[in-house]
Amino acid sequence: MKMGVLEGLLFVTGEDGISLGEIQKILELTKEDALKLIDGYKNTLEDEKRGLKLVCLGEKYKLTTKEERKKYYEALADAVVS
Repeated sequence: MKMGVLEGLLFVTGEDGISLGEIQKILELTKEDALKLIDGYKNTLEDEKRGLKLVCLGEKYKLTTKEERKKYYEALADAVVS
């Protein structure tokens, strides 16, 4: 359940991301348990079938697209502009 909540938090925070402290507070987890949850979620995204990855930029965790799918995202951007 908490992994699903983490995923939702990452989605709704978007480009702003979410800090480890915020994750701990919202999910009522210790630092160790929050890091385990984050690591577990990151591992689920490593499956080649998934289009997103979890990154930590500065002190914020964010969802971003996988680089190997870039041509599809560029095609979408081109289609929207046309």
